[in-house]
Amino acid sequence: MSLVEEALSRERDKRLNGFEVDPINSVQFSNHAGNVEFLNLPKSYKYVKGQRLTDLDLSDLYEGLKLNEINEYTHILTGYCGNAAFLTKIADIVKDLKSKDPSVLFVCDPVMGDNGMYYVPKELLPVYRDVVVPLANVLTPNAFELGEIVGFDIVNEEDCIRGMDIIHNIGVETVVVTSGVEGSQGPDTLCCFASTREFCNAASKSTLQMPPEAREGSGFASHDYVGNSSVLVTYSLLY
Repeated sequence: MSLVEEALSRERDKRLNGFEVDPINSVQFSNHAGNVEFLNLPKSYKYVKGQRLTDLDLSDLYEGLKLNEINEYTHILTGYCGNAAFLTKIADIVKDLKSKDPSVLFVCDPVMGDNGMYYVPKELLPVYRDVVVPLANVLTPNAFELGEIVGFDIVNEEDCIRGMDIIHNIGVETVVVTSGVEGSQGPDTLCCFASTREFCNAASKSTLQMPPEAREGSGFASHDYVGNSSVLVTYSLLY
């Protein structure tokens, strides 16, 4: 089973692949907030209605699972968190589940921002860096988020590899950098970098590059999308 926070798309993808999922939505909105300035979204909305789950709400939900002795999970996947208190409570839950079963796999998508901009409060950074990341088995930042965690800008492949090695040294076994790094084929190439620390303490690294010609005629290249990393992270967990 998997304890999943944030995206319904993640729940759907897991169910389609035979995973039993217990989703907990950190937010439940009527529509996309559309407040990411660098995205060219096809539609924006004047109003957003809905709820944000608080750290007390999350604590209450987990207490119910624990009291009924149904907090049995093999995987935890976390995504968007709106405030530091909520993120800290997630870390507490991960610690509790890992104390019960050290084999629990924690996949952390440290959602903070992109393209040099935050779309969550900056107070989340020290919580991710000092509390959450050391608990993770798999970390899936984009280049901006990786740079914020390690303390320097990630602008090329060399920076990315250096940053991933720092994350490994914190104790994270696998790092997947989902976007934002220029590849060897030029600035228009979409790149994804992955690194796994092996038993010999060396890291095995892979690079996936999609050149612009592979996207021509697809209808996708001229548009911006949200939720792409959620899909990638979900399938990384399934893999």
